[in-house]
Amino acid sequence: NLQSVSHPFVFAAGDCAEILGLPNGQRSPPKAGVYAVRSGPILIENLTRFLNQETKAAETDVELIEFLPQNEFLKLIMCGDETAIGFRFGMVLEGKWVWQLKDRIDNMFMDLFRAEHLPSEEPKAKGRLDASQYDTIPPDRPPPLDPRDAAILLQRTDDHVPYEQAWDILRDMMESEEYRARVTSAARHDIPQPS
Repeated sequence: NLQSVSHPFVFAAGDCAEILGLPNGQRSPPKAGVYAVRSGPILIENLTRFLNQETKAAETDVELIEFLPQNEFLKLIMCGDETAIGFRFGMVLEGKWVWQLKDRIDNMFMDLFRAEHLPSEEPKAKGRLDASQYDTIPPDRPPPLDPRDAAILLQRTDDHVPYEQAWDILRDMMESEEYRARVTSAARHDIPQPS
């Protein structure tokens, strides 16, 4: 819930926080922006709930929303020459298309802070806070590519890879463990690696 275990009036998110007590012995997530971003709405909600309580004596009785970090995330680093390197599902991604993908994701994130996209100031109902704005998937997405074709596309480094198509493949892999396994297997076993 992002509340300090030693000082209940302190809340923290992002690189300054370590999360204890995650399910199944899961370790605190690494220091990465994705966790700070996704914990933001929960931090705001829990701070609001804490500050709106009627008396200080009830500070431990406030019902807070739990933050459960995702296990895996897309790691992207821009290289400065309009290319980027990425890593997801055990696969290295590189090239201009990775830079275009990171640029698009970053711009989508910044768009969330436009006035018309800001959340309501009303307290949320009991339960998990919806952070789905970070995972918006177009409803008219094409069907998944053949796993071998998908693996080939993700491993391409030329300047002509359509980043939107590569992003759809990564989303399909996120949604289906079977598809993910087939694409990563094809990448490891079926496609000749450059020497």
